[in-house]
Amino acid sequence: MESERPPDSSTVRIRDLLGFIILWAILSAGFEFFAVNVIKIEDSSQTLGKAVALLLLAWWFLVSWRVKVYQLLSLQEFLRQKNMLPFHVKIFRGSMPWGLGTKRREMLGAVANQYESMNQKVAQSAKTLERFVGTQVTATAVSRANRNELGGELKRVYVLFSDVRGFTQMTEKLQPQETVDVLNRMFAAMEEVISQGGGDINKYVGDAIFAYFRRPYGEEHEAAQKVLRAALRMQDRFEALNARYRVSYSHTVQIGLGIGITAGEAIMGNMGSPNRMEFTLIGDSINLASRLCGIAKHGQILVNEDMAKAAEHAFELVAMPPVELKGKTGLYTPYAVVGEKLTLSR
Repeated sequence: MESERPPDSSTVRIRDLLGFIILWAILSAGFEFFAVNVIKIEDSSQTLGKAVALLLLAWWFLVSWRVKVYQLLSLQEFLRQKNMLPFHVKIFRGSMPWGLGTKRREMLGAVANQYESMNQKVAQSAKTLERFVGTQVTATAVSRANRNELGGELKRVYVLFSDVRGFTQMTEKLQPQETVDVLNRMFAAMEEVISQGGGDINKYVGDAIFAYFRRPYGEEHEAAQKVLRAALRMQDRFEALNARYRVSYSHTVQIGLGIGITAGEAIMGNMGSPNRMEFTLIGDSINLASRLCGIAKHGQILVNEDMAKAAEHAFELVAMPPVELKGKTGLYTPYAVVGEKLTLSR
């Protein structure tokens, strides 16, 4: 059903002109009658002067009123064109002087209520999005999406991948609902640890987690410590969950967690098409972190050489035997994180 439209400006002007002519005639006759019969002014010049003065005053009042009407009509049309005026607001076609203020308050009040409702929906949508991609990712993705922009920027990052060992065997034994419960508990615990360490989860890939941390210039050692502490806490939290998993389901759950971390650079931004974008990171450091995670055993944290150099002053690291990594030429030496030196000394 097509919505009702307000009258155009030419119709309003013709109607106003006819109204002014009729009002002028009525007021002229009325003022002359009032001056001659009530005030008893017999001098025609005085009568005409007072009538003209009163008519000018009335004319000023009418013109002021119609200017306000035009302004309100223009405001209404602007709001309708921008889809800002709710449909339940009655179309304004003109009003007596004493109705303009009420109509203006009604119109602006409806727009204000709709704007507030829209802001609440946007805030709720942002909170929902944060639950899936994290606060920092949400802010960056929304900013780029508002500009409908694809592409990204080169950023220094620490990349973390974690993956569950024995997941396939677990899914063969457990009911689907039990498998989902295991994953949700683990994801909730890991997300809490990563967020507290200053990181953001970019995505969940099956039973794996892809997260990243800022790698600022001039604070390399301190930032690297936070990342590795978060990784160690992830292993600790996983072991605590694992103890519950073994007795909470229809079959005994035997799973582990491997973690791979790299220090490097990555392209961060919106990837995909103009119709469907995804905020993510791509680059060699991402692939390497995934490969290190793939060869890490349960309880193990493997890092690349750059990460080892950044954290060697505070963490005990052991160079592993060189291995072949998928997509990499030659042999590659991963470094296993044993623990924090201060903790080990204690």
